[in-house]
Amino acid sequence: MSAEHSHNHDHPHEHGPDCGHNHAVVYNKVVKADHKVASVLLRNAKTIELTFDERQEVPHDVKATDGSTLICHLHDTVEVGDKLVSNTNEWAIVAAAAEELFEVGRGQKGFEEFLHVAGLAFWPVQLTENGLRVVASHECMHMLEHFELKFDTLTAAMHEISVPEVKHHDCCDHDHGHHAHDHSNEHVHGPDCGHDH
Repeated sequence: MSAEHSHNHDHPHEHGPDCGHNHAVVYNKVVKADHKVASVLLRNAKTIELTFDERQEVPHDVKATDGSTLICHLHDTVEVGDKLVSNTNEWAIVAAAAEELFEVGRGQKGFEEFLHVAGLAFWPVQLTENGLRVVASHECMHMLEHFELKFDTLTAAMHEISVPEVKHHDCCDHDHGHHAHDHSNEHVHGPDCGHDH
């Protein structure tokens, strides 16, 4: 085997739209999910799947679901459904990537306390019909064990992040059957109660 064979330049790497290294295209703008965007603009949009942490700080190189790599220079956090726009007016849509989550069943002693701690620690929490899901971390696992909560580990997308605000007896989006406190001072419905009337 000759020396020039180890460095074969018959097919030099071409920088172009399909090489995955096109530095002329940089995704540097975010259009929030609630902004209407004409479907014609999104016809050729790529999809990028990001974990919760990646949505807080979008990596420089992001793999799209079609296998291509997008160069991103973004200073903002992004959410599921946000659209990224490049300097050449190409579009990419943010989706949630599957990641390791802890699922905690409601009704366990310590559930409310854990929710309180998660809110204080700004851990990404998603309330579900059966309890909550939280992005897995060692710190979080130790806290679950501290409260002696049973939990399952699963791989799923963390969609809607609803970090519960730490308040007293505000409206919450789950049933009140498991609360330890009494409801002698019942909740009065008004414009600020948080329920959709």
